[in-house]
Amino acid sequence: MFGPVNKSSLNRGTLANITTLRQNWGLMIALFTAALAFPFLPGVEGWMASQAALIVVYIIAAQGVSILTGYTGLVTVGHGGFLAIGAYTSALLTKYFAVDLIIGIISGAIMAGVFGFLLGLVFLRLSGAFMAIGTLGFAFFVGTIVNNIPIFEGREGISLPTNRVLGMEIGDTGFLVISVIALGLTTLLIYRLVHSGVGRAFMALRDAERAAESSGVNRVKYRTLSFTISAAVTGVAGGLNAHIVNYVSAEVFADIWYSVDFLVATVVGGSAMLMGPFIGGFFIVMVPFFLEELADFSFILKGVVLIGVLILAPAGIAGVIARPFQALRAKRICPKSTGQPK
Repeated sequence: MFGPVNKSSLNRGTLANITTLRQNWGLMIALFTAALAFPFLPGVEGWMASQAALIVVYIIAAQGVSILTGYTGLVTVGHGGFLAIGAYTSALLTKYFAVDLIIGIISGAIMAGVFGFLLGLVFLRLSGAFMAIGTLGFAFFVGTIVNNIPIFEGREGISLPTNRVLGMEIGDTGFLVISVIALGLTTLLIYRLVHSGVGRAFMALRDAERAAESSGVNRVKYRTLSFTISAAVTGVAGGLNAHIVNYVSAEVFADIWYSVDFLVATVVGGSAMLMGPFIGGFFIVMVPFFLEELADFSFILKGVVLIGVLILAPAGIAGVIARPFQALRAKRICPKSTGQPK
């Protein structure tokens, strides 16, 4: 009745997925290799190395936001709070306990993850604008804490010792290498997460929460897990940020614009695209640099670009770039049939 089954057609989707996976891995390895080579290029030192490390910080922070906003569908305007938690945890440990830079950054990520877990439980029933307002309140709360509790030294700030890894001092170039390695690890984490059962559960809750729950997806478990991972990744960015100039203060980390910048970077780059945070992070850091004397107008430009992207390219700049490649891939996977149906 239905005719013979073509086994090759059954395997076509699997083969296409394997090919896509290999292409993505190849692109990631190429980009990571180029990023590792960048710190060793002539002239990449001092200010340039610090600026490159700052771009990495924004990319990682945007990756953290993308886990919660892009893949789980929860809008957050509070990730500046997780950045501050990661930064101060690493700063206090390296200054008062002389721990290694890498240990400090990992500790900052863990501490931010713990707060993310708790926040996920508190905000379990919130969504949409209420979630955004709640996370914004969290960012204000963290800013108030670091500004008023003596151990954080308020606006006077904390000066940190020279960055050390395995007991050896590292300069700006060495720190940039550490930052790039951290970026490679967070990118790998997100890639594996998105292509796992956990990632599919996140996206199921994002696309159709009630349908996902009726299919057995545990809403409490996966929303809390999303908050935890998202906060921990942003905590990595915070730990790195504290050591770019070896200084932390409430004047910097209590700034609510960090949270706004991270959200803008995520949306402009592409909130559910692996390359989105790379584009968004570069955009946020380099806009004031390119504007030079007009840097004070960067907030206006960011707002204009954000509105333009939301209207013209909801998938972000990465989505626009990926569109022709996706169309080409679709043609290769499903070529048009030229024969007559039998």
